[in-house]
Amino acid sequence: MNKDEKPLWMYWVLLAGFTSPTLFIAGIAIGSNASIPSENVWVYISAIISAIATCIIAFLTIVLAVETWRLRRTQDDQIDTNRKENIRPHVEIFLESSVVGFQFIIFKVENIGRGLARNVQFKLGNSEKELLDSEKDIMTTLEKLSFFRNSLSTLGVNGTKKSFLFSFIDMYDKYGSDFYETKLSFHISFEDIEGNPYSTYSIIDLSEFKGITEIGKGNPAYRTSIELEKIRELLKSVISGNRRINIDSYSQSDRNNRQETIEKKHLEHVKNSEEKLT
Repeated sequence: MNKDEKPLWMYWVLLAGFTSPTLFIAGIAIGSNASIPSENVWVYISAIISAIATCIIAFLTIVLAVETWRLRRTQDDQIDTNRKENIRPHVEIFLESSVVGFQFIIFKVENIGRGLARNVQFKLGNSEKELLDSEKDIMTTLEKLSFFRNSLSTLGVNGTKKSFLFSFIDMYDKYGSDFYETKLSFHISFEDIEGNPYSTYSIIDLSEFKGITEIGKGNPAYRTSIELEKIRELLKSVISGNRRINIDSYSQSDRNNRQETIEKKHLEHVKNSEEKLT
């Protein structure tokens, strides 16, 4: 029984309290030893009818009270459920490509729920299964991560933990096409801010990456950062060393002369075109 739940026997006691006077009057009226004067018959009948009506009203009042209590209890349960949903975390495991290159795979743990996750723990699912060599290689890499081996104390909403996991090129060189048969499952347990336990089940299935290709030269932002790094190194070498940069310098008069030359050529072209037409 919940702490806010009212016991039903209270309503039965209330009903008995309302019906006792009615039963008392009815017993006097129809008792075998009762002698009712003829001039007071309608008074007794009226009293009995009033008592029965009072009993019916009392019963309906109790029914209404019980239904109101049940509705309030349902509303309280709904409010409590909504409150728990608003603080419920949801932790999942993802694999994503690095911005450095499509072949570099990042191991990512993310809280996609609505609340903060506490005491996040990871456990290999179906641990009785014999692991493939590629699966053992990945598990060895994961075991080096402290948050995976031990636990995450907290992980906020939309919070993530990332780490490089493997390169497709390296793994393919080691294990060949069998590497795509790698499939690992993980049981993730965690708690919300109130200590309510939750768990999810995530799967790493590398067969999903089979046949996927990428065009272009990778992430544009990463390429831009590389080009900026090259420019920075070039400027650094110019400032600190003896390297020189060839610079073409123009004055305002040079620009004016250039503009006049362009205009003259344009006029000559127009003139030649008119002469050909005539």
